[in-house]
Amino acid sequence: IAEAARFRRIVEDSLPYVAQVARGDAVLFDRTGARIKAYSPDGSLNPGAMGEFSEFGRKALDEERPSIGMSQMSPGSLAVRIPLSSDLGLAFNNKLATIQRERLKEQVQPNRSTHYNLEDIIGDSAAIRAARSQVVSIANSASTILISGETGTGKELFAQSIHSLSPRAERPFVAVNCGALPGDLVESTLFGYVEGAFTGARRKGATGIFEQADGGTLFLDEIGEMPFHVQASLLRVIQEREVRRIGDETTRIVDVRLIVATNKLLDVLVAQGKFRSDLYYRINVLHLAVPSLRDRKEDIPALTYHFMGHFSRLLGKKPNDITPAVMSALHNYSWPGNVRELQNCVEHIINVLDGQSIGLQHLPHYLLAPPPAARSQDVSPYEAYMAQAERELINRAIRSYGGNKSELAKRLGVNRTTLGRILKRLEMDGALPPEGPA
Repeated sequence: IAEAARFRRIVEDSLPYVAQVARGDAVLFDRTGARIKAYSPDGSLNPGAMGEFSEFGRKALDEERPSIGMSQMSPGSLAVRIPLSSDLGLAFNNKLATIQRERLKEQVQPNRSTHYNLEDIIGDSAAIRAARSQVVSIANSASTILISGETGTGKELFAQSIHSLSPRAERPFVAVNCGALPGDLVESTLFGYVEGAFTGARRKGATGIFEQADGGTLFLDEIGEMPFHVQASLLRVIQEREVRRIGDETTRIVDVRLIVATNKLLDVLVAQGKFRSDLYYRINVLHLAVPSLRDRKEDIPALTYHFMGHFSRLLGKKPNDITPAVMSALHNYSWPGNVRELQNCVEHIINVLDGQSIGLQHLPHYLLAPPPAARSQDVSPYEAYMAQAERELINRAIRSYGGNKSELAKRLGVNRTTLGRILKRLEMDGALPPEGPA
C-alpha cells in the first residue's frame, strides 16, 4: 500500500511537467475513468476538469493498453490515454499545438483579393520596364506562369499585377506560401478534405484553395518547398483541371489560372531529385524573371522616395530633404534582401529621423561599412564581380552562423586554413572588421 501511494504521488507531481512538455491538458484518472487531478498546458491546476468522467480512460484501463483518439477536454485535439496500473491512468492532449495549427492555416491563406497592380511596380530601369512589359503580354493567357526571383524582389506584386490585368480580375485571387505550411498540412490546404478523412478533421470537411480560387487565380509561393509526395497530386490537378478532396471518392472540376513562384533554382532541385521533372516542365510554360535590386540600381531613388512617402504618412514625419551622401550610400550597397530590405531600411530611417533632413546618421549601421579598397586599376569585370560575390557570401555567412570559425568553415565547405586566408585577405581589404570571427 505504501508503495502504491508513493507511485501515485510521483505521478501526480509529474503532471504539471507533462502538461507543459506535451503543450496540452494532462490528467490522472481512476478505475472508473473519473479525473482525479487535471493540469492546464501552462502547468497550473485545473480544478474545473476534476471529477469529470472519461469513457475512453476507463476503456484504456479495462483493455490494459494505451490508446490515442479525440480529446474530450479540447475538441479537435488528440489525446493519449496510458494505463499506469489497474487503478490509475495518465492522459494528455496536444491542445496548444492544435490551436497553433489552426492559426497557422489562417495566416498562410489570408489573401483572397489583390492589393497591387501594374502601377505599383516602381522604377524606370530597362530591367523593370522589360518585366512590366512581360506582365502585360502574358496577363490575358490562361497558361501557368512561373515567376522566379530572389527573396524580397516582389514576386507576389507581379502575380497580383498579372491577375489585375487578366480577364479574371473580378474573380478571386488566392495566395498561399508553400514554405510556411507544415508538410502534413500542404495537401489538405491545397485540395481540401471531407468529414472523417483523418483524425482531427473538421465536421463537414474543408474546402481546399483550388476550389476557393475557382474562376480566378491561385498563387503558390515558394513552390520549391512543396513536399515531393504532394507534387504528383498537384501535377494531376493541373493536367486534369479537377480536384479530389482527401477522403472523397468524387472529383470537382475547377477553373483556375495558376501562378507559382520560387527563389530557388528548380532545375537544380530536379537534378537533385527533390522536385519532379514533369511538374517543373508543366509549371514552366510562361516564365517571368523578376530582377534583383542590384541589377536595377537606377530605380533606388524612385523606390526610396516611394517608401519615404508611405512611412512618413504612417509615422507622422515630414522629411523634406535627403542628402547626396545618403543616396550614394544607398546606391553603393549590394542589397542582398532586395526591395524588401530597402523598404525596411527606409522604415528605419523615418523612425529615427530627428529633423527634416535625412543624413548618414539616420542610416542603419551596416550601410556605413567602408567599401573594399581597390586592389588594382586593371581588374577585369569578371574578377571584380567574383570578388564582390565572395565578400557578400562571407559577410552573410558570418551574420548567419556567428563567430565560430570551425562552424563557418563547415558551412562554407572549406577547411579552416583556407577560411583563415580568405578572412585575412578580406580584413586587409577592409571588407571585414579587424580580426573577423573568432
